[in-house]
Amino acid sequence: MTAKADTMQEYFARWEGDLERAKTLLADQKYYLEGWLVLSCHIGAFASLRFPTLRDNEGYKSVVLQYSGMKDFYEQIDLLFFLQWPRSDFSSNGDFLKLKNHTDLAKKIKAAFGDENTIRNRQRYVSQHDFLGAVSQNPLPGFDQGNLQQYLPLFSNAELLYRYVRCRAVHALLFPFVTRVHLADGGIRYDDNHAITGSVLYKTALGILIKLRSECVSMSKWPWEL
Repeated sequence: MTAKADTMQEYFARWEGDLERAKTLLADQKYYLEGWLVLSCHIGAFASLRFPTLRDNEGYKSVVLQYSGMKDFYEQIDLLFFLQWPRSDFSSNGDFLKLKNHTDLAKKIKAAFGDENTIRNRQRYVSQHDFLGAVSQNPLPGFDQGNLQQYLPLFSNAELLYRYVRCRAVHALLFPFVTRVHLADGGIRYDDNHAITGSVLYKTALGILIKLRSECVSMSKWPWEL
């Protein structure tokens, strides 16, 4: 190995050690939420290293989709969030409002996959292909498929990871994907309530690190030089 390659290996070994320490936080209920925070911040750091010229939201989602090895999972649409969006914190968000005919699309989704209770307990996450297929079988009058394809990713796991973990957890200490359960003995247990769990977050961060290290070492470039 060259001196630069040796330095890179040491550099990424330190990152790996940091992720392992975050993993120990997840294993301890007292520090479970801290584990979420640390892992999300690490993903944000990887995004800044790899995509220094992109805006925070673009870099964060890009590094997750391109480097985690979990692209299929993160591109999946959360049907429950899609149906509940008008009641969510993002009901008046300008990006989401660009999607046309949400009310009519929601009816199509319920007809294809079931109501909120059914979706919650049976098939909450589907590929964008399956979502588009369900809507396109009996298209709405004047259906704008291009608009749906453009804005459907706003309801994906990648988008929810950014908005509810990167932003809500890190910036406001809110954890919508974790339920706090008060135990009879006075203790607290944290239960994940979404497909994005603490262990998934760790797997995501580790996958990014592994691929990023491989590219950097093989090309003898730092992340910001790729």
